[in-house]
Amino acid sequence: MVIFNTPGVNITFQEQEKLLLIHWLKKPNMELLMEAYLRALQFVCENRQTYYFCTDQTLIGPLDREQEAWLNQEYYPEVYACIQDEIYAAVVFSNAHFKAIVTNYQVPATLPQRHFIQFNYFTKQQEALQWLSDVKKGQDVAIISPTN
Repeated sequence: MVIFNTPGVNITFQEQEKLLLIHWLKKPNMELLMEAYLRALQFVCENRQTYYFCTDQTLIGPLDREQEAWLNQEYYPEVYACIQDEIYAAVVFSNAHFKAIVTNYQVPATLPQRHFIQFNYFTKQQEALQWLSDVKKGQDVAIISPTN
């Protein structure tokens, strides 16, 4: 199901996996980034059983500092206010972007930690989707397992 589609971004929901996929097609300006993520949030708030997210940034590289700050300081708290539960987010980067992140990694002291979001990072979308599928299977087993 298509949630939002522009020449810059395609956001879809895979019903069976309960997965929201954000695939960036070109580098967004702040306005497009906010519009896309707020549309995704609106969908998630209306479909509260959505706990699995994949963002593919392979075509756009890193977001700028202003965009990252907005996500961390404004958007993620709104996601939590809506969902009120733990979510899983896979982020897919190009090989060069991933290598730059690993090489230059520093823990940002100023960014608040979002303990309700479990991030994992990949260079292949298929691996990201497999991780989310494995997490979902683990969650499903935990829900239906009998207690002794």
